[in-house]
Amino acid sequence: MKKSIERKIKSVEERLERLSALSESLPSFENYQASTDKKDIAERNIQVAIETCLDIGKIIISSKKLSEPKDNKGIFIVLSEAGYLTSESLSFMVPMAGTRNILVHGYDKVDDGLIFGILKRHLIDFFMFLKQIRDNYLMKI
Repeated sequence: MKKSIERKIKSVEERLERLSALSESLPSFENYQASTDKKDIAERNIQVAIETCLDIGKIIISSKKLSEPKDNKGIFIVLSEAGYLTSESLSFMVPMAGTRNILVHGYDKVDDGLIFGILKRHLIDFFMFLKQIRDNYLMKI
């Protein structure tokens, strides 16, 4: 189980590194909007990063026999209630579960501003989630 979570953390970190490089290559929102390739790269890597964070949460919930979440957003709520996430990470990760649904199910059209905002302002929040999982879960098993 520990190895599985460590592999998943590494996978998220790799996605975040790709997203960080992409972010650095985008000087403006207009530049982002003009490139379907860059939008596809951003959307896919964000989707996989979120899904992998959800997988990490499910593993922890199962291994610690925590209460069963009612949905993907609930995974992060359960982790927070158990002390694995701070309220700051919770306030970021819950909306990311919704973003994942938009990306996967393609509700209407993906909001370019949302994805660009994640690229430019919120990659650090993913890293904070991973740090908390390491500090509050992996270091204690």
